[in-house]
Parts: sequence; structure tokens; C-alpha cells
Amino acid sequence: MWQSKLFKAGIGILLAFLIIYIGSQITFIFRPVVVAFEALFISFLIAGILYYLTYPFSDWLSSRKLPRPMAIIIVFLIIIGLLTLLALIIGPILAAEFNELIVNLPNRVENLKRLLESLEGNPLVARFLDTDVLDLNNLTDRLTSRASAAVAGIVTGMTNLVDFLTGIVMTIIIVPFLLYYMLKEKGKNIIPDAVNKIAPEKYAGKINSALAEMNKMLASYVQGLSVVCLFVGVLAYIGFLVIGLEFALILSVFIMITNIVPFLGPFIGAIPAAFVALLDSPFLMLQVFIVIVIVQQLEGLVISPQVMGRKMSLSPLTIILIVLVAGRLGGLLGIILAVPTFTVLKIIVNHTYEHIKLK
Repeated sequence: MWQSKLFKAGIGILLAFLIIYIGSQITFIFRPVVVAFEALFISFLIAGILYYLTYPFSDWLSSRKLPRPMAIIIVFLIIIGLLTLLALIIGPILAAEFNELIVNLPNRVENLKRLLESLEGNPLVARFLDTDVLDLNNLTDRLTSRASAAVAGIVTGMTNLVDFLTGIVMTIIIVPFLLYYMLKEKGKNIIPDAVNKIAPEKYAGKINSALAEMNKMLASYVQGLSVVCLFVGVLAYIGFLVIGLEFALILSVFIMITNIVPFLGPFIGAIPAAFVALLDSPFLMLQVFIVIVIVQQLEGLVISPQVMGRKMSLSPLTIILIVLVAGRLGGLLGIILAVPTFTVLKIIVNHTYEHIKLK
């Protein structure tokens, strides 16, 4: 028993947990590392996403006999130009819609309250209310209180504005430097060379193969998801304009952002649009649902298969479970990183299993 592989594996796992536990108790050593990681994680994450979006262009320019630093500078100029163009075109519209939303929200909530009160005379609604399943007065009071609490929370949160802006400024400063060196060092085999030096010779090739597969998967995921989110946002904006929904740009941008979350994102993004439409009329809310369904059908049946294909090799049920668990453990950031993290772990497990099976 003492020489069995299962016993040795168990001892190794116990030692790993023991090391982690002891390390967690030595806070004066690891706390600075944790703080530094938390401070730089978002910057590295944004730089990594931009790297996967921009390295095809820098590689293409470099293939045209252009020096690598010059190619990277051109990519940076293109990014700055696109951001400036978006700010000039979309910025005024977003600012106007946001100001209008803040000014008109109390009146819209009051209109919704009157609409709900007018439904009390409907026999079907009255019968439903008699079952004590729904108390209309409590519903409207809760809705009004939640809206007031949200506004108060925004006002209270302004006290932390300085810290928030400081973090944004630091991120804006750090990300370009990280992105520049990521693009500059691409193709120099820094990571494979390091693996060849550190890992045993018989394992180095397999480790580099797994890392290359991870890199390819992450590139496909980031590039494909960005294109899909952009298409969904544009289609939602066009649909909202067709049905005459107010604040169409803000709502479509929100839908585009929430589409990062697989399967659940579209439903989350539709909630504000449905609420704004309900403040106008129930029929407009029905139109919003129709637009959302059409956009999501186009995204699921046409856009995603063409752009992303089946590179993740995960079933819809698996993705939903992963997202739910990750959201419980890591919040919003966990939801965003759930699918690529799980896929990376899946690659590691597959390569480890293949190695053990061959051995």
C-alpha cells in the first residue's frame, strides 16, 4: 500500500493543502503579494484582452517588412483614432440620453404606479389580487422605494469617486505599457524557452503544446466574443430605434456588455429595456421582448456559429452551470472569466490524462 500510486497521490494532495494553509497564516509575507496582484490584475486582464484583439494587425504589419515597434505604434494610433471617433459620434448621444433618464425617471415611475393602480378595476387582475399572491400597493411602494434607494446609493457612492477615478487613471497609464511589451515580445518564444529551461526535457514539449493550445483557444474566444457582442449591440440598437424605444443607445450598450455572459447575459441585458418600455406602455414592452428574441435568435443561430464556431466544445447546460457556480464564488468577474478559465483547466486535465495514459 505504501508504494501504490494512489497513496502517493493522496500524500501529494495533502502536502499541497498543508503548504497552502501554512502560507495563508503567514500574512505579513503574502499580504503584499496579494495586494499587488489585486492592484495589477485588472490592468493585466485589459491588456491581455487588447493583446488578443490587436496582435493579428501587428503581425500583419510586421509581415509587410515594417519594424515591429513601428507596427505597434500604428496599432496604437488606430486604437486612439477609433476611440476618438466613437467619443465624437456616440458620446453626445449617450450623455443626452443619460441626462434625460436621470431627469425623467421619477415621473416615469409615478406613471407606472398610476398604471398599476388603474388595473385594480380589471376583474382578472382583481381576482388575482384576491388570492394574496400579489399586493399591488406593496408592489408599487416597493418599486418606488427601490428607485429612491438606487438614486440615494448613487449620491452616496460619489464620496468614493476620487478613489475610483484614481484607479481608472492608473489603469489607463499601465495598460498601454503592458500591451506594448506583450506585442513587442510576441514571436520571441520567451515562454517556450523558459519551459525548456525549467521543465524536464521529456515534459517540456508536452507543456509547450498545452500552452500553445491554451493561447489559441483564448485568442479565438476573445476575438469571437468581441465580434458577437458588437453585432448584438448594433442589432439591438436598430431594433429599439424601429419600435421607438427611448434611451435606445444606452440600453443597447448595456445589452452588448451583458452579452459577455454566455446564455444568461441576454436575459440580464433585457431587464432594463423591458422596464423602460413598461414605463411607457405594456405593448411597447411586448415589442421589446420581440426585438430581444429576434436578436438572440440571430446571434445564436447565425452570428455565433459563424464567428466562434464550436471552439469551446462545451454544451449549453455545462456553460450555464459553470457561470452560476463562478458567479457564486467570484461575483461579476468570476462570471466573465468562468468559461475561458474552465476551458484552460480542461486543456490541462486532458493533456495530463493523455500523458498518464501513454505512460
